[in-house]
Amino acid sequence: MRLLRTVVLAAAVSPGAALAATAPPAPSEPGFLVLAPDRGFLGNEEIRDAFESFAKGRRASLVVVTDERTRGRLDAALETLRDAGAARVVVLPLFLSRSDPRLARAAALMTDAPSLPALDWARPFGESVFAVEALASRLRRIEDRDRRTLVLVGSGAQDEAQARRLREDWQRIGDAAAAGLGFESVRVVLVPRSADLGAALTEAARGADRPLVVPFHLGSKLDGMMTFDNQVRGEAPAGAEVRAADLTPDASLALWMAREANRATPPAAGEIGVVVLAHGADYQWNETMRQAVAPLAARYLVEPAFSMADPVVIERAVRRLEARGARAIVILRVFGLAASFRAQVEQLIGLDVENGPPAGAAAAQDHGHHGHGQPAAPVRLLSSALLITVGGVEDHPLFAQTLLERARALSKDPARETLVLVAHGEGDDQRDAHWRKLLASIATRMRASGGDRFRAIRVGTWREDWPDKRRDAVAEVRTFVEEAATRSGRAIVVPARTLGQGPEKSLLEGLAFDLAEGFAPHPLFARWASEQVAAALPSLSAPARPARAGGAAGPGGDR
Repeated sequence: MRLLRTVVLAAAVSPGAALAATAPPAPSEPGFLVLAPDRGFLGNEEIRDAFESFAKGRRASLVVVTDERTRGRLDAALETLRDAGAARVVVLPLFLSRSDPRLARAAALMTDAPSLPALDWARPFGESVFAVEALASRLRRIEDRDRRTLVLVGSGAQDEAQARRLREDWQRIGDAAAAGLGFESVRVVLVPRSADLGAALTEAARGADRPLVVPFHLGSKLDGMMTFDNQVRGEAPAGAEVRAADLTPDASLALWMAREANRATPPAAGEIGVVVLAHGADYQWNETMRQAVAPLAARYLVEPAFSMADPVVIERAVRRLEARGARAIVILRVFGLAASFRAQVEQLIGLDVENGPPAGAAAAQDHGHHGHGQPAAPVRLLSSALLITVGGVEDHPLFAQTLLERARALSKDPARETLVLVAHGEGDDQRDAHWRKLLASIATRMRASGGDRFRAIRVGTWREDWPDKRRDAVAEVRTFVEEAATRSGRAIVVPARTLGQGPEKSLLEGLAFDLAEGFAPHPLFARWASEQVAAALPSLSAPARPARAGGAAGPGGDR
């Protein structure tokens, strides 16, 4: 049986369905070389199944790595891809660790291959969110897991030094997959000699109440009985429960291949999607926001997802964009603060796994609303499309310019008028101070653009969702409005909001003032949205940051 196959591939649009056929590859599209460990007949066939669902419509080859004899298969695969027109080849390492000795062997065998295409290396499967979610999905199916010790069992080492490096990667995957699922701890067993497996399992289970042993691997799977899973079952200590989590079969393998292929082939203009993630409210608010972002549709595929980062709503928008042909999707967060829902969205699309937690994630804000965040153990959204998120208006110059134009539209005598710039605010004093700092920056920008013609610009927050803080905050803003009325003056209240107005009329009841509108809809808002998306696009085709220190140029590059 020959385990080298070159076929032409189609792009994936939905994780739950077969990958649909597309046109033959463009001349500029690279070839793809999938490297996988030798698992024995059944395991190799399951990898072949994943590869073949990926490979329709692409120049793609699969090489199963064994020993020195792999050289001939590698040379043949690369020559076939070159002869098929691939000027460069992207290597997709279907391994759970870049420290796997078989992957290192394959890389070494390719370094001196003559007259072959240029090679680019994707990060191994094990450094992707697909690997973490593959394990997490299996762990979620275990109902009785609260405060139990998870013993994660891996394979692939040939000596103790390799085993130590592999354990680090299994620990990383296990910790990420088990987060929020209630386990007491995660311990990893990975030994170079099968004769040592029983003793290592016994030691890992020592002191644990009802240890849960989970083999997660791309190890031996000759048939339905001769498997690494069954070996672990036979060696597990008394009292331990074994739940197999073999990585195949799993649709995420083909999805990962397709996602990395999309990264290597920049999307065309008509293949870029935008999910507009905004707060959402009643029908009128939602339709107004739709109209505000409508200009984006001239360049991108656009779907709204109006919610406070609800995973169901976001996934619906992503799947609709996939069905419309999007290979790259930008989730645009239309909120006042850059931190609002950033951590939740990055966790949903797996960037917390592949890029690491965002800076300041521990203090990430949820736009002042409670009880609407991601669950502690989220089900991540897996897609063959490249996913990224950007957003947060903050004190952007276009925001300041728009608010100044809103005030000018109501102005009659600027020298007698005070602009009162107000925002939602926060319950936490430090975060509310951040809001006030942003408002002060916006006011400075407004003054620099002609806003200094107004009598004054005052700033404040409502802290509207926190009754114990709201009273003093509202009193301060009411004082600003009252003072503006002195000496024949008046106040123009300007909501620093992404759209429309806030609670100004009710909170300022009984006072005289004119009330402006927020950022959207306005041509400058559409320009801000377009600039945010455009700025995100270059990072879509760049490799994600490594899961740990070091580069991603090839296997073992960070050792």
